[in-house]
Amino acid sequence: MSADRASDPAAAATALVAALPPLNKMALVAIWVETILYGVNIVVYSGAAYVLLGKRKRASSVQSCLFAASTLLFAFSTAHVAVSLRQLVQAFTNPSIAAVPGGSSLYFLNQTDHLVFAGQLIYLLDVLVQDLVLIWRLFAVMGGDRRVVVLPLILEALNQASALYTLVKVFDGTSVEDPGIRPWGILNWSLHLIINIGVTAAIAAKIWWQGRLTIDVRGHNAYAGVAYTIMESGGLFAGATLVLFILYINTSTGLDALVGVSPVSQLATLSPLLIIVRVGFGLTHGSFNSANPSGSANVVSTARFGSNSEALRIDVHSTQVSDYTSSRDLFAMRAVKSDTDADSA
Repeated sequence: MSADRASDPAAAATALVAALPPLNKMALVAIWVETILYGVNIVVYSGAAYVLLGKRKRASSVQSCLFAASTLLFAFSTAHVAVSLRQLVQAFTNPSIAAVPGGSSLYFLNQTDHLVFAGQLIYLLDVLVQDLVLIWRLFAVMGGDRRVVVLPLILEALNQASALYTLVKVFDGTSVEDPGIRPWGILNWSLHLIINIGVTAAIAAKIWWQGRLTIDVRGHNAYAGVAYTIMESGGLFAGATLVLFILYINTSTGLDALVGVSPVSQLATLSPLLIIVRVGFGLTHGSFNSANPSGSANVVSTARFGSNSEALRIDVHSTQVSDYTSSRDLFAMRAVKSDTDADSA
């Protein structure tokens, strides 16, 4: 019986498909979710562009760099959704694939396909830019102290090296379940989680701690809303990555994690852009968009992170609704040039 299957490719393919999860349906749903998230990214990227460039006649160099990084992230998300859609067309319309029983599932099983390699490489580059933006934010809120970013940068280098090694080996034909590859994949996912959760938590903790200085004046932590917003937005990507990591370390669902990369690639772009938009438009945790976050009127408190000429500043605005007791705080975080006179201190 086994000899007959070995001599009959169709029978062998049928037996293989029967032992596999429904990869074709899983990929179809995953890419469908990816296209929805890409639509969200279009809207959020437009909002981020307005926050960074549209509110000011002249953008600072930090704002320009953030816009360039945001544009690069959006370009990666566009390229990835294009590759994913091309995979769908190939899997379900190619006559040679359709002629094989379960051919679409076998297509998504094949990790040596050039489209699979392209999609995974784009995802790695997207994650790299997202992580570097995150580490830069840590550098900014820590007052430009280079020491705080040494460890995150080392971990990021190890993360990208392990990911690239795994990708190349799998593209060469090594199975993702191979004992020589699997530890590298686990290392990659682990470092990815450590960087995202650790750096995001450090940024939020620093902002929240700085806000404790306003409790005596305001009666509450004026920057808590920004800190919670950073945790919420950053938690989207970290949570999705955690799900993929759990799927990957379970040998019975290892392939599921690779299929799930499609929608998560869009979250790698969405997470940093969402922070810019939510804070820039005053849509922070527990706040209401009842004032103009682009203006400087009614600024009741300012926190400045960074001692160099390009600092990250958080302005806290107060909007009078009926009287002082009913006023609501609106937070706006933006990258601006430091004032040259003493009243900016």
